[in-house]
Amino acid sequence: MRTPEKKKIRIEQNFLPPIFFNKLKSILSRHTFPWYFLPSTVGPRVFTNPRAIEQDNHFMFNHTLLHFDKTYMTSNWFKDFEPILYYLADKIKLKKLVRMRLNLYTNQNKIVEHSPHIDIREKGKADPNVTISILNFTTCNGGTVIQGKKYLSNANELLIFNNINKHFGIVQTDTPSRIVLNIATT
Repeated sequence: MRTPEKKKIRIEQNFLPPIFFNKLKSILSRHTFPWYFLPSTVGPRVFTNPRAIEQDNHFMFNHTLLHFDKTYMTSNWFKDFEPILYYLADKIKLKKLVRMRLNLYTNQNKIVEHSPHIDIREKGKADPNVTISILNFTTCNGGTVIQGKKYLSNANELLIFNNINKHFGIVQTDTPSRIVLNIATT
């Protein structure tokens, strides 16, 4: 078990067994799966003009499976995704789950690059003890940019990097949606 170096980005292809991955993908594509609209991918703190959120199309749909913050929040769907942590523990040093959140980006018929950000802050700064893992459920021309390098979205591929690395999502134009699972751990 290894913790990623501060600036290094690791890629794990074919991260989950196909039968488990396809089960999760099937859950996410059901019309009964609850997705929640967020008007901003990172919140208004990154914009000097609050109206820029709407003008720049920085929106997505989200489903938080689990979040330890000031309060503990969990989804009824967490139990279906929790086994991912056992596979992740084989790849990184995993002591505690901080957050597990699904993001769905809809096709906007143009490439939209969201704002660079870090996921977990401690006293206003990036928490260097947090590891971010992004699991792609979609193969498309969208992706994730980490420290200025673009990683295309490939289904069942996991990106692992330290929380201090700024990153952002890119909306796809070749599929109706792009779905990723963002996991923050210590």
